[in-house]
Amino acid sequence: MDQVFNHLIKRATPQPIIKVGTPWQCIPIKNDKQARDTTEVHMADQGFNELSQFDKFMNLEVVWLNENQLTSIKGIEQNFRIKHLYLQKNKISTLEGLQNLKHLETLSLFNNELRDLEKNLLILKEFPGLTTLDLFNNPVAEEPYYRNRVISALPQLQLLDRSIITVQEKIKVEAWYKDFKAEVKIKKKGQKKQKLLPSQIFSVGEKLLYKEVDEIKAKREQDKVDEIQRERTRIKLKEKTFDPNKFPTNELKEQLRQRLHDNPMSLVNEWEKGKLKKIFKQYDKEKKGSITQDKLQGLYGDLMNDLANIGKVPAVPFDKFKEVMSEDPLPWDSFCFQLNHVDFQRAPEEILQKKIDEKYKEFNRRLNAGKKGEAKEFMIEAVRLEAARDKDEHKLPEIIPEDNTKIRSDCFDFSRYKYKQNFTDTAKYLLQ
Repeated sequence: MDQVFNHLIKRATPQPIIKVGTPWQCIPIKNDKQARDTTEVHMADQGFNELSQFDKFMNLEVVWLNENQLTSIKGIEQNFRIKHLYLQKNKISTLEGLQNLKHLETLSLFNNELRDLEKNLLILKEFPGLTTLDLFNNPVAEEPYYRNRVISALPQLQLLDRSIITVQEKIKVEAWYKDFKAEVKIKKKGQKKQKLLPSQIFSVGEKLLYKEVDEIKAKREQDKVDEIQRERTRIKLKEKTFDPNKFPTNELKEQLRQRLHDNPMSLVNEWEKGKLKKIFKQYDKEKKGSITQDKLQGLYGDLMNDLANIGKVPAVPFDKFKEVMSEDPLPWDSFCFQLNHVDFQRAPEEILQKKIDEKYKEFNRRLNAGKKGEAKEFMIEAVRLEAARDKDEHKLPEIIPEDNTKIRSDCFDFSRYKYKQNFTDTAKYLLQ
């Protein structure tokens, strides 16, 4: 009964697929003479994990076995004439099988799984003609003093990990090895065996995997923190009471409408508030949607210099402005609402003219560069500033609609409305 059960288990267990690589596939005429005459075979990137039938190819000198699934180098022991062996990008974890290749000059083993540098150096010492060696991207390459130890053990090397070994480097390594050997002897006498560091235990691929796991854990923790913060925000919004003082009443709307009619420059419209929001955000470094009272002085200064390019500046001193904006911290919606209680006036003519000149300069620069879309934006800003400069502060420009569309008092559309007076030449350019 147990035998039947074990047989069923064996049948259900997937068996590893074995793919054998042979050099016969590299020669057009498959006979012993052709095999004896072959000195180089290319068997790269074919996915095999074992080697076989190399015994007839006794004169091989160059063998390319890179980018396969090899875990060992068994199968080429009898090919002792091999000089250049390329085994990079496999899964090799041991150098057993190389001992007979006494004529090796080039050995490429980077991107494999070799561990224990001292053990592998004992095997590599058996190749007196070895001048080129690649071991990078292996766990052995991450051991302490890796390069110095390899150069010291293999003094005939000329190229290690694609880097030339100079005479000066060899002299330095020789001096270092004496101190290193003495230090190792002292440590062995009275100290316990030290645990290996993670850099000596794990390969590059394993390290990347652990790093990815840590990043996933950190992301999950951050998601939990964000969810808690969102929940707190939802609770806070539920508890937040309606403040009627932050919304204009019918009486206030009528006052604003009257102010707009009497003096259109004294009020900031919604489009201009949108421009002011960019200035407000510059003082909200923590992105909380509010600013503290100590930043109000700088914000007032930017408004007085018309950095938002709306053509208007506050007509009240800072003390009055601060009295209106007394909430601390001052959120954007409160600031936006309290602007209705601050009188504005046309910006000084020298400031407006300077800005207009700058806008036209940028307009011409972008137009000459072929960037008509960007140039048009600067032209629109220049025209708006010209309109603010030339507008009568105590009279709204008379607008004649071409259809029965309701007129908005906070903006105008070039394509649907036009002033009774003629546009400037620059404004006419925009309508082309």
